[in-house]
Amino acid sequence: MTAGGRSVRIYPELRAAQVERHEQLVPAEGWYFKTNYDITGEVAPAFVPMSTLKALLTLAFAEVETLEVPELLWARELPRTLALLVVHKLTSRRSARRVFYAIENNDPETALLGTRKVPRWISAPLRGALGLSARWLIDAVVYGSEGSRRAYQSLPLVRGMHSTLIEELPGRPTGPALPEDRRGAVFVGALETRKGVPALMKAWEMIETGHADRQIRIIGNGELVSEVRTWSDKNPAQRIFLGQLPHDQVHDILTQSSVLAAPSLREGRWREQIGLPIKEALRAGVTVVSTPDTGLADWLVTNGHHVEQIDALAGALAAALDAPLHPAEVIRALPQFDGRVAADHWLRRSTEAAS
Repeated sequence: MTAGGRSVRIYPELRAAQVERHEQLVPAEGWYFKTNYDITGEVAPAFVPMSTLKALLTLAFAEVETLEVPELLWARELPRTLALLVVHKLTSRRSARRVFYAIENNDPETALLGTRKVPRWISAPLRGALGLSARWLIDAVVYGSEGSRRAYQSLPLVRGMHSTLIEELPGRPTGPALPEDRRGAVFVGALETRKGVPALMKAWEMIETGHADRQIRIIGNGELVSEVRTWSDKNPAQRIFLGQLPHDQVHDILTQSSVLAAPSLREGRWREQIGLPIKEALRAGVTVVSTPDTGLADWLVTNGHHVEQIDALAGALAAALDAPLHPAEVIRALPQFDGRVAADHWLRRSTEAAS
């Protein structure tokens, strides 16, 4: 975001986490089109409610030096995002810049069109048009995961764009040392098939027998809540269902756990981009067991965590429980600063240098 010029960040749906992070980011107006359910009460003055028409008109007649838009592989938002970019490009000074932060790690066809079969004579021009649009309209991009970088750079012309990779990892905690005496596994998240819950229950049945010290706690709510509760009641000593818990209680349980199970699975055009439970577990010093479908898969493998296909989940969980990483080792691997904040500051420096 450029010093001395008006900067705007576009939020299709403003969330509480984005409001909380705002003070850590480079100063900018936050334009939002709607609010998420987790926002209650008045929204801070730094955030401005907008309609699509109002946003387009404001961009056309105001001097917005830096515009940060949603990532281009966000299918639902793509038409509006392209309209905002084109208007800003055509009505702004040559020094104005357009940027985005990317975490989508699905291949472009699936991200935009879903899993239905599309003829190549349709998909190839679509890829070309999106790559050309990115090259013409975007001045800088930060990829929040290696998976995201691979997805975008598979598009024509994107590989040569001004970009960098800053993994969306939590910043290294600086408070008191985390507990070292830990045990068991934990699952945190929506109780849905795409989060791997049925596969997790099946895998756990395979590794709990003969190991009375193995215990899993499941935190969350969702469409499979009845199945999870019934499953837990069959062996309450080793399967503990806690339901939905406040965030501070979730953190406390993470710091008592050795392993996080996060076995997400692709479903339609959905693929786990990062996984908030993974970020929170890493910050708590927990060993992660996941699948290749998270965008952080490469980083997890490099740093000693377990990433396996879903049919190898039982073995990965058993190995992690038998020899989890030391919490201090997990923490040491994290960057000094939160990845999303670091990405925002890189975008600022890149646009200032180009002005």
